[in-house]
Amino acid sequence: MAEFQLTALIKRLETATSRLEELATSGTSAVAVAGSLGRDSNGNQPTEPSNILAGNGTASETKFSASLDAYDELIEGPLNNFIELSKSIGGIVQDQSHSVEDIFIAQRDFISISTQSTKPKTSDTLVELFRPTQQALEKVCAHTENNRISPFNNHLKTVSEGIGVLSWVTFEETAEMEEKLLSTVKGLIESSQYYANRVIKEFKDKDRSHVDWANSYIHLLTGLQQYITKFHTHGLIWNPKGSKPETFIDRKPVGSKSTSSPTSSSVPGAPPPPTSSSVPGAPPPPPPPPPPPQILADDNPTNKSPADMSAVFKEINRGEDITSSLKKVDKSQMTHKNPNLRSVQKKGPAAPPKPASLSTKKPPKKEFDNNKWIIENYENDYNIVIEETAINHTVYIFGCKNSTISVKGKIKAVTLGKFIHSCQKTGLLVDSAVATVDIVNCKSFQLQIQGKVPVIAVDKTDSGQIYLSEECFDVEVFTAKSSSINIQMPTSDGDFEEKPIPEQLKCTIVDRKLVFVPVEHAG
Repeated sequence: MAEFQLTALIKRLETATSRLEELATSGTSAVAVAGSLGRDSNGNQPTEPSNILAGNGTASETKFSASLDAYDELIEGPLNNFIELSKSIGGIVQDQSHSVEDIFIAQRDFISISTQSTKPKTSDTLVELFRPTQQALEKVCAHTENNRISPFNNHLKTVSEGIGVLSWVTFEETAEMEEKLLSTVKGLIESSQYYANRVIKEFKDKDRSHVDWANSYIHLLTGLQQYITKFHTHGLIWNPKGSKPETFIDRKPVGSKSTSSPTSSSVPGAPPPPTSSSVPGAPPPPPPPPPPPQILADDNPTNKSPADMSAVFKEINRGEDITSSLKKVDKSQMTHKNPNLRSVQKKGPAAPPKPASLSTKKPPKKEFDNNKWIIENYENDYNIVIEETAINHTVYIFGCKNSTISVKGKIKAVTLGKFIHSCQKTGLLVDSAVATVDIVNCKSFQLQIQGKVPVIAVDKTDSGQIYLSEECFDVEVFTAKSSSINIQMPTSDGDFEEKPIPEQLKCTIVDRKLVFVPVEHAG
């Protein structure tokens, strides 16, 4: 508990230091600074500094200050509670919580910049300002992707599914964005709640700390949602009277782990305050960074061109002597006088080696995750069987070659191949499916339906055989950009009768309507 109180105290000191820097750069008096940070013994703001701030400041400055104070309360309350509960669980959950903390600190600095800066005019500037937050977001998602088989997978997904809420600052500040922003935030919180419910269901009778952890994260996200609704309903608000946003690029977040002190030399100087609104008593801002050095500067480029051109004209004016420097070819080296030289063929340049990245063979993978079976990169394997299936399961098969996959039981749907990872010479046996069997971007496939399937869709595929069962005669087959597709129907003698799917259609106009008829070739 003492360690937690010390951590909270350090964060409050760092927040206060950050606030001092922001108010100093905006030209606010020292009394106003004390009014925004100091509190009496009862925890209330003193009266005199508040009156001074109200008398000298503008409504927008007061709103910016309230916005930052509310965000600091979110960090000191729900975020710190989530960090402490993550620490009690430990392991990968605690590691991911540190990345969550980094995101909130980076976003706090981003909001602080918006109170001092005008709105970026280009997307490149906005991307650079958002980069620290984006890097922390990627770390959170990387924890989930790199630990998919972890027993705490639901914990990791709870965090990664909802952490996208912190990208709300990239929405445009317009009235039209209000509905889109709030609906996006709500949808991300609901996605996080889905996995949080899984954690609660799994640990409610085992360890209540996991239940408290899941509830604390949802409480953190809903607190951020309330903050957005109160202060930034239409998107992040920028200061129209602030400095240029480029001034704040690459500034380290105050309070982050890489910042040792508010006056560290690694933090670039803040922009100078407006001279017209400066108030005596405010501390002077640090000096601006030095201008960038000139790279590859030419000392005197205009003096080089005449000298070069004079040398060219001197060579031209040499007349017949210009050929004196040419090498004389001996008669023994002349091919028209030595026919033997013509038969000698020069070897061409050797072909460059094939890049290793193009020839790398990926390992085969068979895994089940979130009601999805993933079968990938199998080659020369005819005994791939999926047995533990359910009616809500979906099977995806990618990048297989010379292999056969058997899917047992009734499932929801099957997809063989996709547009960037096709399958070649692959066989697929399906018992039954309640939706569709999709064949996409494959070469030479064989599909056999042993039960019943309502729809088969073939897209961008070359050469395939579809074997149907007796109870599957009411199937609907859709084809697009495909060739050499045949349907095999069982006969009474146990054999199959082949029926090709037409590849050519004849279009005629009848009563101003297009009529399509398959083209038949008579033998």
